[in-house]
Amino acid sequence: MDKESKIDEVVDVLRNWIAQGKFAAGQRLPSEREITEELDVSRSTVREALTRLQVENVIDIVPRGGAFVRSPSAKIVIGPSSPTPNKATGMELKRAGSFIRAMEAQGRQTLVRFIEPSSIIPAGDEIGEKLKTSSDTEVLRRYRVHLVDRVPYRLLDSYYLASLLGGLLGQDEGYIPLFKWMYEHTGLKAQKAYERLNIRMPSSEEAALLNVSRNQPVVDMDRWVWTDNGTLFEYTKIVANAALHEYAYSYDIDEEASK
Repeated sequence: MDKESKIDEVVDVLRNWIAQGKFAAGQRLPSEREITEELDVSRSTVREALTRLQVENVIDIVPRGGAFVRSPSAKIVIGPSSPTPNKATGMELKRAGSFIRAMEAQGRQTLVRFIEPSSIIPAGDEIGEKLKTSSDTEVLRRYRVHLVDRVPYRLLDSYYLASLLGGLLGQDEGYIPLFKWMYEHTGLKAQKAYERLNIRMPSSEEAALLNVSRNQPVVDMDRWVWTDNGTLFEYTKIVANAALHEYAYSYDIDEEASK
């Protein structure tokens, strides 16, 4: 068998491994040496097969990091997806907080999986500072992952004032619209949100939960939400797979700024 045929054979084997779920999206393939030994082919044949799969957008090759299965999942647009946004072209930024509803409106299957059971705990120094409250203020913590079409898209580590949302403790099963629940039980509406974004590499825990490599960037977002009476009641740390998200913004330009 000539070298090209050998390369074709290795490409087919690796593609079948991925198609059969032996290696999921974001997972690292065996090293070149391990594939060489398992398939009884040369190192150069394996290297050429991997390069071909990268060209076909099946895998990503990270220098000194290995080869990783590329996610086939569609990218999610957060915010307007065109310069003249409307309901047909994407999420309005003001509705971006309703992630699950927005995904379901696009026909995507969503699932919330709690990494730890929700609990009511003292805010502590760090979260107390984030929520502009004392360290002994009780908060409801909810640590979860959003999956879209069974693929983990983002992690959410949320802290809510227990005085407003403590009644959600023990209600991790199923989807409960949090802001709607708060309005029905307290009469307060979530009115204003502020988000701060950063791009960085994931921690080992984040990479494992999002099923990505340590070399694949994530979007790190801090989010604060206030009620209509001015109470800061939520702080959430969101870590999202950067390859699966696109953030779009539109805004009015002040006359002075345009000069």
